Amino acid sequence: MNKKLSPKDRTAVSRIQRGLDERSNWWDRILDVPWVWAALAIVVCAALLLPRAGGLLPDWSPGDVATYDVLMPMDITVPDPAATEAMRVEAREAVRPVYDFEPRQQVDVVDQIGSVFQACRLVESEEVEVDLNSASDLHLEREMVSVIESSECLERLESALIQVAAQLYQYRIVDDRRSLERRAAKGLVLRDLSTGVERDIGPADVAGVIDVRTELETSVRAMLLEQASVKRVWLRASVQFLTNNLPPNLVYSRVGTVERIRAAEEAVTPRSQVFSRGQILIRRGDKVTFSVARVLQYLNNQRQDVAAFTNQMGIGGLMFLLVVGWWRLLGSFFGTTEGRSRLSMVLILMVLFAGINRLGLFLATAVARNSLGPMMSDLDVYLWALPFAAGAVTVTMIVGSQVAVLFAVCVAIMASVMMGGDFTVLFFALASGVIGVLASAHFKQRSAFGRVGAMVGLGNAAVVLVLALWSGWPNPMEKVALEMVAAFLGGPLSIGVASLLLPVFENLFGITTDIRLLELSNQNLPLLKRLSLEAPGTYQHSLSVGNLAEGGADAIGANSLLLRVCAYYHDVGKLVKPGYFVENQQGENPHDSLSPSMSALVIQSHVKEGLEMAREAKLPLAIRQGIATHHGTKLIRYFFAKAKELTDPEMGEVRESDYRDPGPKPHTKELGVLLLADAVEAAARTIEKPSPAKIQAMISRIFSDTLEDGQLVDSDLTFSELDKVATAFLWVLTNMYHHRIDYPGFDFNKGAR
Repeated sequence: MNKKLSPKDRTAVSRIQRGLDERSNWWDRILDVPWVWAALAIVVCAALLLPRAGGLLPDWSPGDVATYDVLMPMDITVPDPAATEAMRVEAREAVRPVYDFEPRQQVDVVDQIGSVFQACRLVESEEVEVDLNSASDLHLEREMVSVIESSECLERLESALIQVAAQLYQYRIVDDRRSLERRAAKGLVLRDLSTGVERDIGPADVAGVIDVRTELETSVRAMLLEQASVKRVWLRASVQFLTNNLPPNLVYSRVGTVERIRAAEEAVTPRSQVFSRGQILIRRGDKVTFSVARVLQYLNNQRQDVAAFTNQMGIGGLMFLLVVGWWRLLGSFFGTTEGRSRLSMVLILMVLFAGINRLGLFLATAVARNSLGPMMSDLDVYLWALPFAAGAVTVTMIVGSQVAVLFAVCVAIMASVMMGGDFTVLFFALASGVIGVLASAHFKQRSAFGRVGAMVGLGNAAVVLVLALWSGWPNPMEKVALEMVAAFLGGPLSIGVASLLLPVFENLFGITTDIRLLELSNQNLPLLKRLSLEAPGTYQHSLSVGNLAEGGADAIGANSLLLRVCAYYHDVGKLVKPGYFVENQQGENPHDSLSPSMSALVIQSHVKEGLEMAREAKLPLAIRQGIATHHGTKLIRYFFAKAKELTDPEMGEVRESDYRDPGPKPHTKELGVLLLADAVEAAARTIEKPSPAKIQAMISRIFSDTLEDGQLVDSDLTFSELDKVATAFLWVLTNMYHHRIDYPGFDFNKGAR
């Protein structure tokens, strides 16, 4: 049953919501529709990626004389049969053998044993052996018929035989154990014939099988000896009966294995010989060979033409696949506004950095065309200076290194297509992006960008040197050195672009990066400086909560840096009336002159005041959420109890809702840990002569009360994680309140005289 909010409650909720509002509503709504950005990314990036137009190559025939040098304008490949066959051999050897598992064997054997004993109970003729053999497909020797007849078709004997058969089939019976172990050296595929399900199993998983030829009889005898209902005189016949009638349920499938080998061979991509862009195909005056003519014809058929409709469709299809890939990879976030906005952010960054690379290509082309000298007018020299790592570094700072590596792959593919499908560009752009991710993943300050730029530049230069060596050092030393210098300059340029764009993206997408968090943790910032001077008790409490929250976050793999910074700011609202909070009081308590309801209102207001101050200080949403939820909707027990004590019962009951914090409740693991850390730190200060046992009891009580009050229902914290957080809190508090030995000659516990 919903109850109406009082005007005071509505005012509190509106003030809290105003403090938690993030960016303009229209921008939020646009980011919340990723399919719009997906369509925009496909269209815009496809237009940006259209490669440079190039002239036609000569259409020479075998035997013609080349009238000029022909350089490879792009990377091409020709089939390499030897390499293809080697890959097929490797693919054949990698195929795991297929074994068929028939679970119905057990059912059939059990049913037929039952049929034999059922027929025995019904037969009245003297031809018992004939009747029993015709009752099933089992092989019954005369001795076993005598056993069944002498037992008078005993049900216990039947049950014993069925039980042993069922137990043996639990181990899997194979026709040739040695062959199985030899084939399973690299694992095998187990195909269940009853369900059609296939699964891969390793060599260790076949250790428990029973060889039908060498081990079955021994296993049957051992199991029958454990059956009390099987007499010793029946043992030999019973062993022979089960040994002869338990067919293997694990059989090598030669047909299935051959089919897999054939499929593996067909899946091998034909290998080809690679020709690099810029490589001399034929020199002036040389005769055109058949292979050269074929390459020229291939190039003319595969030339990149910006006016070709098929080329446009191909690039559009590539962008569609990239967008679908991002959609799939980030699909786990769907269902939340944050997830949809993150996908929109990635798509926007794809468009932006495709545009930056296109602009860089345009500028490089302009510089090359207006430069003098054969080396300075070579466009390839300037391509290495493009900021390929800027996108990956930016995504690393905003989202994280895992997504950034995938983004680097995406940027490299787009850059390669933009420049005519050049493999060297693909490799260089990918390497530059990955180097940028690795270099920037552990740097948390903007001042470190200079070192990151130098590291990316050195990595770029090394990659250019490797490419030059890989291509057979086709260029003169001077050109390779010039390309390495350009590649090195690409590192600082990439970091410069990223550092310029990062603050924009932080505000545009509402992202709180680790760099921003570290900046906010500076104790000399105005808000924290005021807290240390005007509310020193609250300031020390915030530092202690930061230690606790960080320890709890590390225990469950949460964002410990975010929690530490949230702890620093969670009580800034107490700056409005610091003397009304016990940690800042040094004299009389102003609450002594206030009614309990007014005191509760003052205590509640520090959340709303903190949000107002955080909004004015332009603190990010993540910090404001910590301020808003660090008490949840907990009951202010002291003043509630005082109000109940002072209120006349005949005047009506005290409403508990008037003495609860405004909330909201924590909705993430980090916010849940912050709430617990705040409560535990405050309670720890009330313990006299703290010991580990007292601290542990206090933590358990706080956690239990918080859970019973429903404050963590939205936080996704599991009981296992809560145990880890409690252990971390105990460790931190125990070290904070550790005991020291007395100083000789000093008695600090003696009262002042």
